[in-house]
Amino acid sequence: MRERPLPRLLAAALILAAPASLTLPVLAAGQDDVLKCLGILDNGARLACYDRTVPALRNSPPGAPAAPAAPTAPAVLPPVAKEQSFGAERITDKSNPAVAARPQEAEAITAKLVSISQQTIDRYSFTLDNGQIWTQVVARSIANAKPGKMVKIEKGIVGSFTMTIDGVSGIIKVRRVK
Repeated sequence: MRERPLPRLLAAALILAAPASLTLPVLAAGQDDVLKCLGILDNGARLACYDRTVPALRNSPPGAPAAPAAPTAPAVLPPVAKEQSFGAERITDKSNPAVAARPQEAEAITAKLVSISQQTIDRYSFTLDNGQIWTQVVARSIANAKPGKMVKIEKGIVGSFTMTIDGVSGIIKVRRVK
């Protein structure tokens, strides 16, 4: 008669699984710290929490509880004016301070037109006194637009922006490039 291998397989599985089960409380203790970090809403503070917690998990020997992370104050970013960040969500340059720290945005801005550059026929780029540069999305004549005039840029539908210029009839569809 042939011997059944099932009891031997079960015994081998229990022996192999025993060391893993002995480290479960250590992982659970480290996971508690990581889960606390997960609950932090501010991106910078959450990253700082992970930076404090994960090295403690890596440096702790197996079977030893992870060292608790030392509490530190969350990093406070310098406030960026709402006007400076207006339309910045479309800029992909991460070195731009308006992109790096995005506070709650304004719904519209007003500024003085510093210069107008023609990109193509009936398509222009506008530099404002606050340093922002906006470009026309839809070609349109802007015959009366001149430097020194006031402009108003408002949020449009589905992430678009519209510009009105004093003395120029109608709206101009624009996107922010800087």
